[in-house]
Amino acid sequence: MSTDLDLGDRDGQLAADEVAAAKLHVLHLDPIKAKLGDKWDRLSNLVHKLFERTLYQAQGPRDHFLLVDELSYVVTFHDLSLEEAGLACASVARKVCELLFGADIDDIAVRSLVGPVSAALLSGNLGDAARIAEILERRGGEIIVTPKTADPSWQVRPRARGRAQWQPRGWIKKAHMLVFDTGLRTGFFPIWDLKSRRSASLYCSAYSGPGAERNRTSVRRALARSNEALITGTEIALLNAAAEYAHHVHAAQKVCSLGVGVSYETLSGFHSRIQYIGALKAIETIPSCPLLLRVEQVVPGIPLGRLAEIIAMLNISNVRVTVEFQSLRALPELDIRLGVAGLGASLKNLDGGNPAAAVQKLARRAAEQKGFAFLHDIDTPELLAIAVQNGVRFGSGRALESTQCYSGDEQVPDLPLQL
Repeated sequence: MSTDLDLGDRDGQLAADEVAAAKLHVLHLDPIKAKLGDKWDRLSNLVHKLFERTLYQAQGPRDHFLLVDELSYVVTFHDLSLEEAGLACASVARKVCELLFGADIDDIAVRSLVGPVSAALLSGNLGDAARIAEILERRGGEIIVTPKTADPSWQVRPRARGRAQWQPRGWIKKAHMLVFDTGLRTGFFPIWDLKSRRSASLYCSAYSGPGAERNRTSVRRALARSNEALITGTEIALLNAAAEYAHHVHAAQKVCSLGVGVSYETLSGFHSRIQYIGALKAIETIPSCPLLLRVEQVVPGIPLGRLAEIIAMLNISNVRVTVEFQSLRALPELDIRLGVAGLGASLKNLDGGNPAAAVQKLARRAAEQKGFAFLHDIDTPELLAIAVQNGVRFGSGRALESTQCYSGDEQVPDLPLQL
């Protein structure tokens, strides 16, 4: 799929009296109908239901969905920014293209126009839909999705001129405050190269406990009983904090990768995925200090094709994706290329059995994917020896370090760190 987004001269911000809206429609409809003949009525009904169901998942209770012509819609997104609305429309368009492409239609395209409209135009039952569509034709940023390639990923590329720029200021402090409100702390922990016993990678994580009792934890696990908005917002806060620290390292003329995690469940949810990918695309990354984005808590039995599709959505310049499986013993057979830099798990999730065999299987899976293997919670010398002997590249845990953690406020340490 190919996607292009042009927000014109807008800076991506909405005024207080504006709402993000979009017009979506299938291009080249007449040739498609002629080609399909009697099949068109049934297929068009399926496409309409797909538009409706997928868009409703991204919309809030105040939003509208209106069919203005055959496979042409005007929709609103009160709770999304223009960038997030663009991501939502791109995702919907990709699914529609896949459905039509599966019907041997190779000349289709789904066009979206995303832009701000006055809240006053949305009174009643959406007011004058034709007027809204006309405004979006003039002011909206255009996204066109076509089935040009078999690649399931899509990219939204905003025009740089006039956009509000992400700035590496204040994100670490914000992450500290947000995580503190949940009863946890935020820190940057070394990830060690097990062969050289050096570290040129820091991992931004929430943790509990003082000093040597620090226990790193994923945001979703720590906030399991909280609402999705808080979980996603906290994961985004840590993402931005890691990106800011990368700028601090770069300013200190040092080299270091910055890791941060996001749960598979967040990336599986339609709305939360849009929010997270929107935040990821807004970040200014640095080639010498790339982000290592860890997809956490990948449970046994998930469709591997779906996992690969989500990873492809995270394919952004200077961002490398790794996958952490929830169970080290129940690693799946990876019969497709995931497109990841590394595979890993926690040694706390061994669930009994032979740890050497489980670690060996992880290293083999990583090699098959042409990536590295990593482990965390390496808490004993015995587990460290097993990891080293079986070719695990990176790791962390009490067997390597017990108290080393940076707040992000101090001077950048002398990198690479030495054990």
